[in-house]
Amino acid sequence: MVTRAGHLFHIDFGHFLGHFKQKFGIKRERAPFVLTPAMAAAMGGVKSEGFADFVRKSCRAFNILRENGNLLLNLFVQMVPAGMPELRSALDVAYLQGQLNLDIAELGEAEKLFEREIRASLSTTSRQIDDTIHLWVHG
Repeated sequence: MVTRAGHLFHIDFGHFLGHFKQKFGIKRERAPFVLTPAMAAAMGGVKSEGFADFVRKSCRAFNILRENGNLLLNLFVQMVPAGMPELRSALDVAYLQGQLNLDIAELGEAEKLFEREIRASLSTTSRQIDDTIHLWVHG
């Protein structure tokens, strides 16, 4: 997708609704989300101000989603009849609800949790292997 300002972005409904790719019955995606060391390097490295800014903005975005969680969940429930492959039942919406961690009232605690998810994503070896194979095949 492209914004009016010309920024390119991608929304993968399968990822945030819990539909992860499998090959030969093996779950290929084990990271909380796609964030590779190469992506961090493009921001200046994990110790850079650019990466720190990414973490701050990501945590802020997560909290904004959480603050609007009930509205977001209601909108997704209404989309179930649309027939999107990744959004076919209330279970898909329940997965999203769980990912928002709406039971955590403290914003600081939610940010800490999300920062751990960022670090876990960076260090997931299977994601790095999958990314390398993807680049080799499609690069």
